[in-house]
Amino acid sequence: MRYFFGSIMVLWSLMAFAGTPVKVGLFYGANHVRATFSVNKGSYSVVADGVELFTISSGINADITASSGKVNVFYNGKNYAGNARLTFVQTVPSEFKVTPAGTKATGRVYLENMIALAYSGRLQLVNELDVEDYIPGVIEAESGSKKELEYYKVQAVISRTYVLDNLGRHNGEGFQICDATHCQVFHGKARFEPLATVATQATEDIVIVDSEINLITAAFHSNCGGHTINSEDVWQKPKPYLIGVQDTFCLKMPCSNWEKTITHEKWMGYLKSKRGTPSSDLSASNIGYYPTEKQTFFVDSTLKIPLRTMREDLKLRSTYFAVQSDGVNVVFTGQGFGHGVGLCQEGGMRMAQLGKSYKEIIHFYYKDVHLIPRHMMWFFKED
Repeated sequence: MRYFFGSIMVLWSLMAFAGTPVKVGLFYGANHVRATFSVNKGSYSVVADGVELFTISSGINADITASSGKVNVFYNGKNYAGNARLTFVQTVPSEFKVTPAGTKATGRVYLENMIALAYSGRLQLVNELDVEDYIPGVIEAESGSKKELEYYKVQAVISRTYVLDNLGRHNGEGFQICDATHCQVFHGKARFEPLATVATQATEDIVIVDSEINLITAAFHSNCGGHTINSEDVWQKPKPYLIGVQDTFCLKMPCSNWEKTITHEKWMGYLKSKRGTPSSDLSASNIGYYPTEKQTFFVDSTLKIPLRTMREDLKLRSTYFAVQSDGVNVVFTGQGFGHGVGLCQEGGMRMAQLGKSYKEIIHFYYKDVHLIPRHMMWFFKED
């Protein structure tokens, strides 16, 4: 038995070391047609449709354009045009920067490789790198700097679980996952918070699985306002591990309270757009509305509006708010920031400050889950 267990652990170590590449779509939602590629460290071999064109190192830029469904690259006085795909492959461990034309340099640095292709009339840039190199960048972008190491471990495990569970989300666009809030925010290499890398290494390969050893939907948000909510209250589909919990840890954190004011006229117009024609008591429908934490609809005398819809339409921070009107303005006074399902980031940050471990924090927000090495999921699954 000792020999068997040791063999299993050696096998896991070898499999984990092999790594898993992920293709991240950069500048998601933008419509750039030109960008400049520069080497920050190391060197790159530029390959077009399987043919090596040239090698680029620091000091000289390459300009990339998309036109007529093809990508072109101009380098050292020569234009290489009409390619289906360009791949910038590191020849040694390398870093690069890429700046779309018409935008200011972001300072972002990306690790490993890049792919450029034309998609839907625009230039699509893709960072291809190992998942474990991707995670620190997500931690820094999603959590900021100067947090507790235990919280960064939480974010590492959640972000790893999320990306591995969503690798096919953007397959039709030439990449697997985007760099925006639609997936997980990613600004390249973590440059300001070294603990992001420490946390990733400390939790290497660890993911969250449900009772059937499947990766969970690792939902997270900024602040729940005091109570997380069930997954079906937002996405109509219940998940046994995404059950609302009372959370007092986030109540005095930066995003726990918010306020937004709009004109009474805009509010009345919004209600009318949802109702079709106003009723005689429309003005009374927006005074003194105080929903509970778990309420999912805005209710007045004649209609119900899903709070998720109202949050998106009016760009509110959360679905937990009160509404009052003085006849001139309508004031929304709310709690929380985000959809409210799964991990409350600010609650988790506070728990880490109080000495809770990353495992305790994860189990507080996700019910009846397990933390295991991803490459050992097959071992724990039943036949």
